[in-house]
Amino acid sequence: MRMKGGSRMRLIRNTWKHRALLMMALPGIALIIMFNYMPMYGQIIAFKKFNYIGGIMGSPWVGFDNFRFLFSNSATFVRIVRNTVGYYALFTVVGTVCNIALAIGLYECIFKKYARISQTLMIMPTFVSYIAVSFILKALIDSPNGMINHIMMGFGGTPIQFYMKPQYWPMILTLVNVWKGTGYGSILYLSALSGMDQELFEAAQLDGASKSQQIRYITLPMLSSMIAILLLLGLGGIMTSNTGLFYQVTRNIGILYSTTQTIDAYVMNALVGGAATGGTNAYGMTAAVTLFQSFVGCVMVVSVNLIVKKFSPESSIF
Repeated sequence: MRMKGGSRMRLIRNTWKHRALLMMALPGIALIIMFNYMPMYGQIIAFKKFNYIGGIMGSPWVGFDNFRFLFSNSATFVRIVRNTVGYYALFTVVGTVCNIALAIGLYECIFKKYARISQTLMIMPTFVSYIAVSFILKALIDSPNGMINHIMMGFGGTPIQFYMKPQYWPMILTLVNVWKGTGYGSILYLSALSGMDQELFEAAQLDGASKSQQIRYITLPMLSSMIAILLLLGLGGIMTSNTGLFYQVTRNIGILYSTTQTIDAYVMNALVGGAATGGTNAYGMTAAVTLFQSFVGCVMVVSVNLIVKKFSPESSIF
């Protein structure tokens, strides 16, 4: 009891000593509780046939019936899971390479003013809405009036109906994702590069190392921990996708579903059209889908983190 009392007093004294920092952290803590923890109460909707009259607690309990919305059609389930995971892997690999390359390019740029202007311009696409992106893309690839088709016809080629050809969309969506996210995604890597010990580079220069050798043997190894942490954190979204990209940019055209429809786009279809749910209990069924996505993401993060911790503890997140 004496030890517990002593620990309690030390906690009180330590809290009072750092009261200014605690007060600064309170708004952030309040926001996390309000927007991350309190909404978890609503996950119960996944197991109910939700209606506004009964509310969350008064709606009838249906158990796991809502999950049949996702698993009932095996062909559709396989397709949307394949697209979701496939695009996650593709975007992660391509995005990480582009983010690191851009960060290193800006960091190594001799003309720092030009680098700052370039970084600002590259971040701007992040703030362009996906509705605007869909119109920009339509102006580029529409048939036969799109810019790309005009160029192809100018060289004697035939126009391509991109909105009727699913095979082109993995490349199109990857390019759009890179254009929109690379500038913003490079910021973390650029900040990590700015904090590196310059004596390592100076020593390498004295030893006659070229710039490419410095990047290969100093820069990339020092970025490895941040790369691992960001990849681990990103695993939580392995079963999710950007609805704006896959629903709005593709214009939700059915003929493209084989390569463009992901789980989130499928759920969006259910909410907007109601066709997939028969017009009833859309909230319960979509809540079940998002709960499934969160569960898979949590399992992936914890499992991969345990593996990383076994081989490289400094790269794990917990």
